[in-house]
Amino acid sequence: MILSTPRLILRAFSAADLSGFLAYRSDPEVLRYQGMAPMSQEKAITFLDEMKDMDLTWQGKWMQIAIEKRDEQKLIGDLALKTDAYDPRLAEIGYTLHPAYQGQGFATEAVEHLLRHLFSEKNFHRITALVDVRNPPSFQLLEKLGFRREAHYRKSYFDKIDGDWFDEYRYALLGEDWG
Repeated sequence: MILSTPRLILRAFSAADLSGFLAYRSDPEVLRYQGMAPMSQEKAITFLDEMKDMDLTWQGKWMQIAIEKRDEQKLIGDLALKTDAYDPRLAEIGYTLHPAYQGQGFATEAVEHLLRHLFSEKNFHRITALVDVRNPPSFQLLEKLGFRREAHYRKSYFDKIDGDWFDEYRYALLGEDWG
């Protein structure tokens, strides 16, 4: 799968993405609200190898989609997508961006384009996202794209970086409400 916008290319990962991937996936600040620990080079190599063959037919398993900045031909982040194990019209999304590219609309552009593809071309019914309540830019991005906050989960995940339990919001968007 390759999707493109004026500034971005959304594509499968390749081995050539290793240094760019590690640049943000080993940064504790980038991972702070995702409940993940920084990734070692060995794990990153294995992960990228698994993701190079990802496709939207995977059900019940997370896949990552590389976000490449078109004019720099550089990996700047990734989108996460997990279709439901029992109904492929349902999915959960996530996103991670290198700090140097945050606050410039790249995440919004990438998520919006993925949503357009999922709803318009793949006939998805419902897309959800979980967001740490301490991360307003993330839930503001979802709200800007039309997601509705449906739940507030108290102390629902353990943040390995902060070493404590934190709350999350559940957001959702229906295909019939898209665009």
